[in-house]
Amino acid sequence: MKKNIFYLTALIFVFGCSNESDVSEPVEVVEPQTVLAEYMWCDFGPNTSPETLDALAADFREITENSENRVVSAWGYIPSFETELYDAVWLNVWASAEERDAGWADWLANNAEDFEAKHNDTLNCQEDRVFHFDAVAGMQPGVEWSDEPPFNADYHFCTYKEGNGDAELEPIMASFDSWVAGREKDSMWYAWHKPLFDTSNINGSVVNGYDYMIAFYWQNNDEREAGYSAYGETDLQSQFDSIESCEIRAFEGYPIVEPSS
Repeated sequence: MKKNIFYLTALIFVFGCSNESDVSEPVEVVEPQTVLAEYMWCDFGPNTSPETLDALAADFREITENSENRVVSAWGYIPSFETELYDAVWLNVWASAEERDAGWADWLANNAEDFEAKHNDTLNCQEDRVFHFDAVAGMQPGVEWSDEPPFNADYHFCTYKEGNGDAELEPIMASFDSWVAGREKDSMWYAWHKPLFDTSNINGSVVNGYDYMIAFYWQNNDEREAGYSAYGETDLQSQFDSIESCEIRAFEGYPIVEPSS
């Protein structure tokens, strides 16, 4: 059943990037626009099923479409690892903290009571386990996303080794981007996450605190595995290892509210 959470039969996760460009051209880099990523830990209820989750997502989309303070997008993630902390993670992407505050105020005033009465037996998100990040996309995928969900997401929780920081990471990441640009294009893209909370005080998806999080996304597991295999033939990992240590957590992802553009 977990494999089907948030599965929306008619939805296709599309980024609108051409797959016709020559492989020698550099990967198009997204303008550095920061959004607010709001991750909420959620638990399944006694009424959880693919059908009730689809109904919940449909009701959420309808509310969002009629809101003046709507989310930019929303996503559901199912952990591919064992954890007792949550059954699923709900991600709201907001244009800003101000939009987030206005959106939640609207939700509490006009929608929360009815929505929770209808759907709390399906999914219940933990009010004290909500985590915010400033998020920036690193690059667009090299090909159009056209597969049906789930997609694959790997979250890297990274801590700098003593004496290292962003200045040391940037040239290595530039080398990574150049390597991606030079290989056969696939659906991979990534997003930087700067935590807006003290990570050392959280009993979270990883044991220890971390300096930043970076998430890598693929439209299917075959492309993910092929990407890792090709990456393993480079010396990039040893360069990253020289300045930081990272713990990786894998998830399956499902669209709830897709971006409007």
